[in-house]
Order: sequence, then structure tokens, then C-alpha cells
Amino acid sequence: MSQKSTIILAPLHGYTEVAFRNALAECFDGYDEAIAPFVSLSPAERINPSRLHDFLPANNLMLPVIPQILGNDPKLFIAMANAIADMGYDRINWNLGCPKKAIAAKKRGSGLLPHPELIDNILDKVVPNIPQKLSVKLRLGRNYPEEIFPVIDVLNRYPLDAVTVHPRIGIQQYEERADVDRFETAMQLIKHPVIYNGDIFSLSDFQRISKRFPSVTSFMIGRGVFANPFLAEQIKGLPLASAEEQRNRFIHFVSVLMAELKQESRSPHFLFCRLKDYWGFFSYLFSDSEKIYQKLVRIQDEREFFSAQEKILNQAIWKDLNSCETCFTGSKADKKQLDG
Repeated sequence: MSQKSTIILAPLHGYTEVAFRNALAECFDGYDEAIAPFVSLSPAERINPSRLHDFLPANNLMLPVIPQILGNDPKLFIAMANAIADMGYDRINWNLGCPKKAIAAKKRGSGLLPHPELIDNILDKVVPNIPQKLSVKLRLGRNYPEEIFPVIDVLNRYPLDAVTVHPRIGIQQYEERADVDRFETAMQLIKHPVIYNGDIFSLSDFQRISKRFPSVTSFMIGRGVFANPFLAEQIKGLPLASAEEQRNRFIHFVSVLMAELKQESRSPHFLFCRLKDYWGFFSYLFSDSEKIYQKLVRIQDEREFFSAQEKILNQAIWKDLNSCETCFTGSKADKKQLDG
């Protein structure tokens, strides 16, 4: 348990957009900031404001957010950074970790990691010409974990705000366990503040990582937040109420999330599809999580889904987080190519 640790919500497309961030911050404590899912660069002369909707300041009053950029064109990067600066943001993040194959094939996200000379060229042009502090989120490599070492040599030459390391390679997606041994080796070489990201699903996971790396004070969490939104409170040492109160708070959270998603789109089908994805993780808060997920994922009718969701929320057996941490070992939702 640590009051001093900074807990950062990880960026995952289709999951951690503004609707989820606002609902999370309204209903749970302990989350300090979030990285917004990436905005891709485009050759358009003018940047369409609709592409920046997810981090409009007026929509992000609940939780501090840092916009993230995906791309490899220095000129377009600078233009996007300036547009984001005009919105009032003094920090941005560069995505060097997205594992999605179609993105990596274009030398974006983790696809840049085998090309340290290209990363160097981009940073050389970008860093002196943007008004924000720049941080980087990366994996150990795209194809091999050794790819991170020449990249670290490049990153150390620039005044970066922080470096977040997810200790997997891109082609692994979210398979295999996070390689904390290689994280340790990388961390010792990086001259910037290092943020740990990967496989923190429970309080005991956090305690294991923070004990091994006492110099790391910031932790980025993605899938673990979906499977247990109380996780930051547990990490910060905040007392959890009874199981009944935990359930009631989670029910309130789901209702707030649905209201936020409805503001994003009035389509019942959009709401239905988004919630189906979330329940790939939410189900772990209940006993018979696999049965619950399989029941919901097979439903094709919106009304039937919302009726089943309400029944589960009120009648399924809740796991009391005071005595049982969420037993999350990898959701079927991980089979999707999460863009994180």
C-alpha cells in the first residue's frame, strides 16, 4: 500500500476514452492521471477538431489527461503537438508501444522500435519545435526484447519528461507474462524517470512490483483497472467498505459509464457493443466470471443484453475484495488486438 505512488490509467482504444475516464474518476478514488488513447497523424493541412474530441478540456474535468500521439512524420507531429498545445496541454506522450500488426507494419507504435535511427531523426526534429514536455511509452521491442537497448541510447540524448516501459515485445500482444527481469535491466539504463506498466491486476501484484523496484514511483495500469476499478484505492491504502457497498458502488459506476457513453453516441447498438467489451473484464468481479462473460457475449439483442446485465449486477455472487482479490489471469477480451 502506498500513498506516494502515482497511478496512471493506461491508454487503450475502445476502452479508456473520455466516457470511461470520467466515470472512473467520479466513482473511484486513487487515480492520479490518464494517458488518452492515441490520435494518429494525418497528411491533412488542417487538423479536424473532431479528431481531438477525446481530450477536449471541457470534457476532461474529472481526471488530468495527457494526449498521446501515434506517428512517424516529424512535420505532422509538430503540427499536431501545436494544435494540442492550443487546447492548453503542456505535456504529450509518444506511442512507441502499440502492438497492432497493421500499425506496426507502417513503422508506427512498436513498429518503430527496430529502427532507432528513425526514432532519433524524429526526436531531433520534434523536441526543439514543440511547446510541451514529451514523454514516451514503449515496449521492449517489436520482434525481440533486445531492440530496446539501442532505442534507450537514443532516448537518453533528449530531455524527455518520462519513459513508460511495458515489458513485453509487440508481437506478444498481451500473451506471456510481463518480463520484469528485462524491465530491471532497461530501467537501470534509462536516464529519465521510468514508469512501470504491465500485469498489475491486484494489490499483491502492485506490492510485488513496487518492492522489487523501490525507485519506481509511477505505475500505469490498464486491464487491471477494468477487472477491478477499486484497485487504485487498494494501492493507496484506502479502506474498502462491505461487499454489499462495493457492489452498490460498482452498480453506480456502470450507470454513470452508460450515461457517459450515451453522450458519446445515442445509438443503443454502440452502447451495447461497448459494454460487451467491458464485461470481458467486469465479469472478474463476480463468482462464475466465465459463465457470466459467456452469457453476455452470446447475446445479440440490445434489450436482452441490458436486462441480463441488470440481473447480473443485482443477483450474481460478488467477490468481496476485502478478503479476495480479483482473480484476473487474462480475459477473453485480450484476444482482441488492444491498441495500447
